Amino acid sequence: MLRQNTNCENVEAKFRRKNGEVFTGSISATLISIDGTPCILSCMRDISGAKVAEKEIKKLSFYDQLTNLPNRRLLLDRLRLTAGTHTRRSERRALLFVDPDDFKTLNDTLGHHSGDLVLQEIALRLTTCLRVDDTVARLSGDEFVVLLEDLSENLEEALTQAKAVAEKVLAIVDLPYQIDGRECRMTSCIGITVFGNNLESASEALQQADLAMHQAKAAGRDSIHFFVPALQIAVNARALMEEELRLAMSGNQFLLYYQPQVDRGCLIGAEALLRWNHPKRGIVSPDEFIPLAEETGLILPELCTRPFGNP
Repeated sequence: MLRQNTNCENVEAKFRRKNGEVFTGSISATLISIDGTPCILSCMRDISGAKVAEKEIKKLSFYDQLTNLPNRRLLLDRLRLTAGTHTRRSERRALLFVDPDDFKTLNDTLGHHSGDLVLQEIALRLTTCLRVDDTVARLSGDEFVVLLEDLSENLEEALTQAKAVAEKVLAIVDLPYQIDGRECRMTSCIGITVFGNNLESASEALQQADLAMHQAKAAGRDSIHFFVPALQIAVNARALMEEELRLAMSGNQFLLYYQPQVDRGCLIGAEALLRWNHPKRGIVSPDEFIPLAEETGLILPELCTRPFGNP
């Protein structure tokens, strides 16, 4: 009941029409006086369409349209939430980065429609083989992530639990797929990181699982790899060297030496040797920076092996 000089604005509630249909409405009301008689003046709007649109916008913002799984944004939100709401500091969770092998080849061979059907089937299998409290998300393309909740407080036991789930995921992804009357198979690799409440950021766990997944890919099909801090150290060192290499190119830090090639006392050519004179480290071994320069496109591999005197 409204008191004198009070009002309510945009209060949402469920209403029922004369025909029994239930809809969502927004009502505003204020207390007025007509010829000395207290009255309530109210205005109600049907906002059912707006609520449907709001729900659809939320779905587009937080869920993948193809699989209806949580997307990257919702996964990161849940990671932040789980890191902040657990009361037992020793409680552990795990992130499994699942990446099917050779999905691009399947997509190119059978077509994008068949590829979409495979992704939808993978999403369904992952969802049905996990607990209700766990989260399955699709990041992009063929990348899926599983967030495991409430693992053992003991690290060794938590690792064992996460590995058991990963093996279960590998097995279910490996089962045959019936796509448009054709049978196809799919293997996958999984990177795992196990963490507690000391996680610095939600993206940190995702990056760790991604690094571990790439190590699993390097090991071959149906591989599982756990994240170890040495992986992060190596990645950070690589990123730093790449940045320093780019600075070195613009800062004229490279030196070129020519090593004579002699045959029977006669000079027949010279081998060009590139050296990096780092401002803090001094001369850096070519074995350390040449491979990275080739991988990042800062140097062309064929230029490093071209014989002297050839065009």
